[in-house]
Amino acid sequence: MKTSDAICPVPRMMGWFDVAARVRYASDDGKIVRYAHDTYLDSHDQDGPVFMGDGIEMMFHHLGLQLPRGEELYNFCDAVTAGFAETTVVEIPLDEGELLLELTPWQEVPGSLLS
Repeated sequence: MKTSDAICPVPRMMGWFDVAARVRYASDDGKIVRYAHDTYLDSHDQDGPVFMGDGIEMMFHHLGLQLPRGEELYNFCDAVTAGFAETTVVEIPLDEGELLLELTPWQEVPGSLLS
């Protein structure tokens, strides 16, 4: 899949495009596995780079996880953004588990107006 397939063709507002991602959280011991799928990521262009923005709050809420704070929050956002500069699937370690973020076609987001 190309990154541009995950970017909504209609901007949310001028210069801001929603980007679809499926996210899986797995605890280190494997006892907790949670999934979420929504527009947690952003892009400034319909075929531009993808980055982690304010969607981080909703993503952590949907997964039932505590939002990182301070430097940990900035490091998380930077790691997600750097990962998506290279590939469409990114793994990010957390204190007690791991997040796997995978870009998905925009139309697959539950409730998408374009589906």
